[in-house]
Amino acid sequence: MLPLYSENFQEVENIIGYKFSKPYLLTQALTHSSYANENYLISNERFEFLGDIVLGFVISDYLYNIKPELNEAEMSKIRAFLISKKFLSILSRKIFLGKFILLGKGERLSGGENKESILADALEALIGAIYLDGGITHAKNFLLRVISEISVSELFPQQEEPDFLQSLQSIQSL
Repeated sequence: MLPLYSENFQEVENIIGYKFSKPYLLTQALTHSSYANENYLISNERFEFLGDIVLGFVISDYLYNIKPELNEAEMSKIRAFLISKKFLSILSRKIFLGKFILLGKGERLSGGENKESILADALEALIGAIYLDGGITHAKNFLLRVISEISVSELFPQQEEPDFLQSLQSIQSL
């Protein structure tokens, strides 16, 4: 993938529903370490770290405050799923994030834009970048909007336990 140009910025911002006041944060959020190493840039790894924390906080806060009927075990189970690499990669695919990740030559050739771990890490980095650019409210709004657009049937074709599905479906009435 080539560096982000203005039309790519606009496309990413349109898809995610957030306009960066500091566009370099978006570029760094989408810069995989393989690309950064080849081009002497800073990768998205620090943003990924921050985004992971913001993600966990937003999900925990939402479950605690908006869903008082859930007990600790239910909240923990739902949160664990919603912050998992599997779920984050599903969200990334839903917003076509792989198309915009800056990858090194080797990663690009091996299909890195479709790898679960790269997609999940890029989404965490994007959350971190949104948080740095606009604060917790914008990061929360982005995250809850994207999660609300995923249907439970897309995630689980009839194999998860009913209680978990019911709890997960209940949070989707955002």
